Amino acid sequence: MFSEKAKKNADACRFCYMCRHLCPVELVTGKENNTPRAKGLQVSMLERGMKMDRGCAVTMYECLLCGACTADCVTGFDPLVFIREGRTQAVLEDLVPDFAKKVIDRLEATGNPYGATQAKVDLTGVPQAGETLVWLGNAARYAVPDVAQALLSILKKAGVAFAVLPDEPASGCELGDMIGHVEDVRAQAKRAAQAIAAAGAKKVVVLDSHDCAFFLHECKDWGIELPEVVTATAFVAELIDSGRIVPRKVDEVVSYHDAARLARDLGETDAPRAILAAMGAQLHELYLNEKDNKNPANKACGSFVRARECGSSIMGQMRPDLAKGLCENRYTDLLRTDSRILVSADPQAAEALRLSVPEGCETRDLFVMLSERL
Repeated sequence: MFSEKAKKNADACRFCYMCRHLCPVELVTGKENNTPRAKGLQVSMLERGMKMDRGCAVTMYECLLCGACTADCVTGFDPLVFIREGRTQAVLEDLVPDFAKKVIDRLEATGNPYGATQAKVDLTGVPQAGETLVWLGNAARYAVPDVAQALLSILKKAGVAFAVLPDEPASGCELGDMIGHVEDVRAQAKRAAQAIAAAGAKKVVVLDSHDCAFFLHECKDWGIELPEVVTATAFVAELIDSGRIVPRKVDEVVSYHDAARLARDLGETDAPRAILAAMGAQLHELYLNEKDNKNPANKACGSFVRARECGSSIMGQMRPDLAKGLCENRYTDLLRTDSRILVSADPQAAEALRLSVPEGCETRDLFVMLSERL
C-alpha cells in the first residue's frame, strides 16, 4: 500500500486544518474533500482497512500538486507524498477516473497530455546537437508555441549558440504527476537523459519549470546523470545582466504570477522580476505576495507560500471546468492591484492564464514580452 513516509505524513495531516485556505482547488470547488487534510484522512483510513473506491480516487486527482500546502506547513509535512502514492494506488486497483485515465493514456502513447504527434514550434535551421541545449517541454511545443518561439528568438538575438531536440522525449515529470514516481516514470526520465547526452549538451536551458524541477530533484535522487540544468528565466536574466541583450524600456504597471514549481520547488523569484525591471515595468505584487518579516531574504513570500496557482496543462486536459475556475480565481488577485496586466514566465502558466481573461485585463508571457522589445 503506502510507504512509511506517506503514512507518517498522512497521519500528521489528517487532523490539521492550517493549510486548507491555501488550496487553489478547494477555493474553486468549496469541497472539504479537496483539502490536503481530507486526503490525509482518506489515506489513513485506507491504511486502517478501508477499501479505496472511485470517489477516493477522484479526490486524489483533484489536486494541482502545486505544493501550497507543503510550503505553508510549519511542521514540515508534505501532503504531496501521500497524494502521489494515492494516485499510484488508484492505478493499481483500476480505479482511475475517466478524466484522468485519458490523460495517462495520452502520456503513455505520445509522451504529452494532449495526445499530439506534431509539435507546433518552427525549428527550421536550429541545430539538433550542441553544448547548450534548450528543453522546451510539452506545453511550449504543443499548446503555446509562441512562448517557445520567443525564447529561441531571444537567444538568437543574444548570439547564443544553442540546439533543440526536434523530437524531444517526455521528461517523465507529467507521467510522474499522474501515476506516482514508479519505474515507468524512471524509464522515461532515463530516455530523456540519454537524448540529452546524445545531443552533446553540457548545459540544458529548461523552459518549463515542471521539467526543470523534475530534472533537478527526482532525476538527481534516482542517480540519473544530467549536465548542468538551468531555468530559462535565470539564463535570460544573465544575458541581460551581462549586456548581451538590452531591452527597450516601456513605463507600464504589471503584476507577476509566480508559477508554483518555479517559485516553490526551485526557489526562483528574483530572475523574472529582474527581467521585468530591465523592460521598465513597474511591478505591483499580487495579493499575499508581501514581504516576509520573519525571513527578510524571502522577498515575495507569497511566491513560496500563499500565492495561488493558476492551473496546469494536465488539469486543463483532465478537468477543463476546474481549470477555468482556477484561472478566474487568479485574475481576482490581479483585480485587487492597480495593474491589469498579468505576466507569467512558464508555458504551463501561460496556457492556463489564457483560458478566461476578464474584460479589461491582459495576460502576457515574459519571453514573448521581452522578444518584442529587442
